[in-house]
Amino acid sequence: MEEFVKPKRVIVSDKEYIQKLVNANLVKDLHGNEEICPYCHGTGMVIRDNQYGLSDDQDRKVWFPYKNQAITFCQHCFNGVILRCKLCGEVIQRGYTKHDCKQQKSIDKKLREQKKQEEFEKAPLLPEEKQKDYEYFFSEEYTHDNGYFNDWEEFFDDWENEHEEYGDVRPEYVWVTEPVEMSINAESIAEQATEDLYEDAYDDISEEEIKRLQAILDYWAKTCGVSTTYYESHKYKVKIPWEDYDKRKGKE
Repeated sequence: MEEFVKPKRVIVSDKEYIQKLVNANLVKDLHGNEEICPYCHGTGMVIRDNQYGLSDDQDRKVWFPYKNQAITFCQHCFNGVILRCKLCGEVIQRGYTKHDCKQQKSIDKKLREQKKQEEFEKAPLLPEEKQKDYEYFFSEEYTHDNGYFNDWEEFFDDWENEHEEYGDVRPEYVWVTEPVEMSINAESIAEQATEDLYEDAYDDISEEEIKRLQAILDYWAKTCGVSTTYYESHKYKVKIPWEDYDKRKGKE
């Protein structure tokens, strides 16, 4: 086994090349809430150590004693420019256009509520007699089962325990849901199964055989144990029968 030899440290100091990179007047046309990055001083570049260790090195005083320093892009900005939040004054994290401060969250919440209200206003009202045709309903205010419920008593219990004591405003509507069943496409299965076979192997499978496979897959999907999945749908809005809730409260 060869004797361990520590890495040879070399200092790269090509002043002419480095000065050509950094000794220049960079033009920054700042707009709105843009500022020069304080980490890279607007250059968009920083020196990264890229520290590492070697398993054969018996000197364990420092786990990563070696470096492969390099000039690389600044992780705090884009091209030497950062964004500062106009609401709280803090720097906005790179890759985001908004800060996560309380002021911004409040604005975002109001916009979401406004958008939700507009969607409810546009959606047609589901007749009460049609409600029995839907297994589940959806509401952002319902705090269990990701917002899905199938009984008004469940919704009212949740409202009483999670919202009423805090003085939350009662929503007027909830959404219907659309059921989605598990499905497997026979054509896709056959195409994938014949990819590595001889050329045009898939074309040798008749349309009748594809239909036969699809029937088998359909039966299996229905009997394999996977339940129906329900998704929020804005096809109809459903009026919440708050009068039933108030009657229940009056009896207590």
